[in-house]
Amino acid sequence: ERDDTVVVERVYGLLGTRGGGTGRLRFKGTRVPVENVVLGVGRGAEVFNVMMVPERLTPAAGAIAMGRAAIALAGRYSTRRKAFGKPIRSFQAVSFKIAEAVSALDAASSLVFAAAKACDLYGSVGAGRQDGTPVRRLVSEAKKVATESAWFAINQAMQVMGGIGYTDIYPIERYLRDARLSMIWTGTNEIMNLLIQHEYYAELERHYGKQREIEHDATTTDAEDDKVFE
Repeated sequence: ERDDTVVVERVYGLLGTRGGGTGRLRFKGTRVPVENVVLGVGRGAEVFNVMMVPERLTPAAGAIAMGRAAIALAGRYSTRRKAFGKPIRSFQAVSFKIAEAVSALDAASSLVFAAAKACDLYGSVGAGRQDGTPVRRLVSEAKKVATESAWFAINQAMQVMGGIGYTDIYPIERYLRDARLSMIWTGTNEIMNLLIQHEYYAELERHYGKQREIEHDATTTDAEDDKVFE
């Protein structure tokens, strides 16, 4: 429970997600009752894996929702806004931005769904999985791809709307500010890359020699002298 040993030293002003808030806390001799220790002393890594891995799907799914809202606004705007006597959606320079953004969001949404399903079936660290489903890699990919796709889509939406999209007349500027955090929290996208490559290389090593040798798909399979690795 909070008492005088927990001090809020500063509440930060934020670029976006201002409804949440964050700050700097100082703990001065704070004692945690035994009954409040989750799982037990020394089991923090277990808590982290159970909680943090699936938590990364929250910014992933939330970012996609922001991206879809931004594109919907831009789509309606481009239908009503006219230039040279025609709705600007009739110009490919505009409509192709919508197409690229929608495609990116749909692909990201499928990846988030696949990662969420894997978490439901096998747990956040893939315990007990039977088919080799790489849960942690899927979640990391989903978080990275979804947040970057949303950022891309919101930028496309603002570009379609032009200067008015940069104002607070429309909520595009707020989506842009809020979406930026999604590439940072619950692990930056650089950390997601680190996890993805680590998990993938581990999978390659586990499967080496157990699957068909794809190098034999080459038309020249006996040129071993030309395969130089050092």
